[in-house]
Amino acid sequence: MYYLNLSNVSTPKDYVLREESSKYKANERYKDNLFRFIFGREENKQNLLDLYNALNNSNYRNKDDLEINTLDNVIYMRMKNDVSFVLDNQMVLLEHQSKYNPNMPLRGFLYFAKLYETRLATEMNLKNIYYPKLIKIPTPQYIVLYNGTDRKIGESITLKLSDAFEDNDKPEGYEWTAKMININIGKNKELLLKCKILGEYSSFVESVRKYSKINKDFTIAVDKAVKECIEKGILKDLLIKYNAEVKNMLLTEFDEEKDWAIIAKGFEEIGYEKGIEKGKKEGIKEGMKEGKKDLIKTMLSKGLTKEDIIKYSGISEKDFDNLVVS
Repeated sequence: MYYLNLSNVSTPKDYVLREESSKYKANERYKDNLFRFIFGREENKQNLLDLYNALNNSNYRNKDDLEINTLDNVIYMRMKNDVSFVLDNQMVLLEHQSKYNPNMPLRGFLYFAKLYETRLATEMNLKNIYYPKLIKIPTPQYIVLYNGTDRKIGESITLKLSDAFEDNDKPEGYEWTAKMININIGKNKELLLKCKILGEYSSFVESVRKYSKINKDFTIAVDKAVKECIEKGILKDLLIKYNAEVKNMLLTEFDEEKDWAIIAKGFEEIGYEKGIEKGKKEGIKEGMKEGKKDLIKTMLSKGLTKEDIIKYSGISEKDFDNLVVS
């Protein structure tokens, strides 16, 4: 049995899901996704240094010069895929995404603000920012590594925060960007060759994707992908040593989609009950509408994209747009 507890859920009943899973158990120890497992752990700092060198055409040798400072428990957005670190006066944020999201610049902007605040609080008194002396901070670098299936991404794309400005014709010279790099097999081949572990990670993801298309049972798809990659020498040492952990990470993420589908059903029932209480057909309709609005609000607060919400909840794109505006 596992529990998905959505704290601070804004619904008529502070809706909290407790759902049985008969196939497998989501272990809290393995909530990190595979990307962060490979690149974000202290024991894997060499992988992270190799990735940085490949991205920047640099040749840093000492992995201990790299300081991982990934934030934990960031409550305003799902940040489990992120890895951040400081190296040679640069503060780097790497985010892995399997879905296109135009809000990545805003997310990175907020994340960096928290990183700088934490660093300043650790190294000096925050009150110093009010003194007439320039405070030096590490130079930011924000890169999104994308392995979704949206063809419009191409090799890479630069997303701009100014696209979100209410009056984006007048950004007043201010800009913040997120460079999104496609790491799917067949894209950015030079990068995947330079960073061997990244190339193998992409190959493994492709294998999981391939088997999940032909197997309804995701556990079977994962087993076949792991077996195939071990035989081909792809992430072989990692998959042998951490076989159970890797499978559990993938199954936990897959199960999250099922959880949101169940949550969506719960909100629908709550809305229906509210309508019944009003005792009219119009009341039921209005109650259902309120339930959907509560669901969208909750899912957005948890960092889900519009595409995620439509996929998991069954709400149409038209209803989504109308409910968000209303």
